[in-house]
Amino acid sequence: MDPLELRIRLWAGPRPDFDPVTRDFLDNVTRELLQRLRPGSLVRATPLDEVPWLWRLDFATRGLALDESGRLHAVEHHVVGVRFPPDYLRRADRFEVLTLIEPARAFHPNLRDGFTCLEVYPGEPIVEICESLHRLFSWKLRQLVETDALNPVACEWGRANLDKLPLDTRPLFGRALQITLEPAEQPR
Repeated sequence: MDPLELRIRLWAGPRPDFDPVTRDFLDNVTRELLQRLRPGSLVRATPLDEVPWLWRLDFATRGLALDESGRLHAVEHHVVGVRFPPDYLRRADRFEVLTLIEPARAFHPNLRDGFTCLEVYPGEPIVEICESLHRLFSWKLRQLVETDALNPVACEWGRANLDKLPLDTRPLFGRALQITLEPAEQPR
């Protein structure tokens, strides 16, 4: 078994029992996500069970991490585990739903030691969670107030480097369309 998938499975614990309504929700959001994924998407989603309650998400979003010596460097690979508990349609705790697996030393105000501080709402579809994570990793979504951050040093860096943000402007699902509108006829 892949070591990253093993870490996600260990974090998630045993598969819970799901009532029929929650099971239908999981099947529906899975279909929605799989329909959105196409060549050029910056996320690869892998369900880790036949009941789609546990996911591995691999992002190719540009972000930041610290190397072994503590120097900041660019990264383009993030791995997140997503776990849907049996009461997810009524209650969502971001720290129960999300875990950052890689990079180990991700650099962002909302990331620290595998914890991901990202608002997750009860019943929020996995497509929306993916979009929020992409915005977070690219620094489109960021916390710049130290008292509300998991990583105060990243807050300081973000405020000092606002002109460099976001780090990635590519769309998560597929490519951006460049549309130029021109008048159909010449004005008289």
